[in-house]
Amino acid sequence: MAIQTNSITAGGLVQSNPPALLVTIDTEEEGLWKGSYRKSGNTVANLRGIPWFQSLCDSLQVFPTYLVDSPVVADPFGSDLLSAYQREGRAEVGAHLHPWCTGPFEEEVCPRNSWLQNLPEELQRRKLETLTDEITRVFGSPPTSFRAGRYGLGTFAANVLAELGYLVDSSVIPFTNYGAQAGPDYSEADWKPYRVSPANLLAADPAGRLLELPVSVGFNSNDFRKTWERHRRFSAGLPRRLKLNGVLDRLRIGQRIKLSPEQASTSEMRTLIVRALRQQSECLVLMFHSSSLVQGLSPYVSDSHQFEQFRQRMIEILTYWRSTLGFPAPTMTDFARRWLANNSAVMPI
Repeated sequence: MAIQTNSITAGGLVQSNPPALLVTIDTEEEGLWKGSYRKSGNTVANLRGIPWFQSLCDSLQVFPTYLVDSPVVADPFGSDLLSAYQREGRAEVGAHLHPWCTGPFEEEVCPRNSWLQNLPEELQRRKLETLTDEITRVFGSPPTSFRAGRYGLGTFAANVLAELGYLVDSSVIPFTNYGAQAGPDYSEADWKPYRVSPANLLAADPAGRLLELPVSVGFNSNDFRKTWERHRRFSAGLPRRLKLNGVLDRLRIGQRIKLSPEQASTSEMRTLIVRALRQQSECLVLMFHSSSLVQGLSPYVSDSHQFEQFRQRMIEILTYWRSTLGFPAPTMTDFARRWLANNSAVMPI
């Protein structure tokens, strides 16, 4: 079924280059939800759920990006399946680094070291090289898209990605601070695409070699940044004691929404899309975990009822984007190449 691309966004704004939806899947092992991390013995039974999802994408001309980690690369079923999708032009295989199960193994396996940015720089580099080499060997071409496990990317690793030939990263979670868990603080990150500065992952540089596509997080408001600043003001002093942020959230005033069928309803995701498009968003990044594709393997789909709800939300939001809005849904790298060509004369080598 051919789907025509409209030139008018949900906010009534005409755009010469239509906005894109990037469907990204953290394709990984099970059993991570209780904070347990293992070097070996990881299972990837969830990969059996990929075919139904890919069939949905095929029916709507959605081209997903599967960001794979080492246990997935080592699994014959998963690697054969995803290799075929990539070879046939139906999807992209990118990289997703879980430090605890990608060598070399020199660090203590613990929650703090599950964030890539907390490891010694040389160890970060070697783990990135290992995963890149694994994917290149098994899938026949080097990956060009990336997301860090637990979103734990830092400036050093971003520069290594550029050196290794990656074009695009999607590790930044706007309006989010993981500092209390020893993770990154993305409070000041932009929520729109930008070329990463070699000096600071969160700063834009027109000559930067790596494109950042932040995961789509925003609010049911027409000014995400202003809403976030109000949220931060209310997180201290008397407003905090009065729990004003919680009150506003229950009233759905400045409600925070993540573009994920695991964490948001179809209505909430549609609201986020409309509000982002009104603010001239060039793309939205939807993400979820491969373990949600099979009932009982993630807390988001712990039983048959939750799984059916998740599946229905997936169908509804992809159909809304492709059939109702009529906008494209390319892979991360396809979008990155177009964006880089349109937004700067400086192209990465």
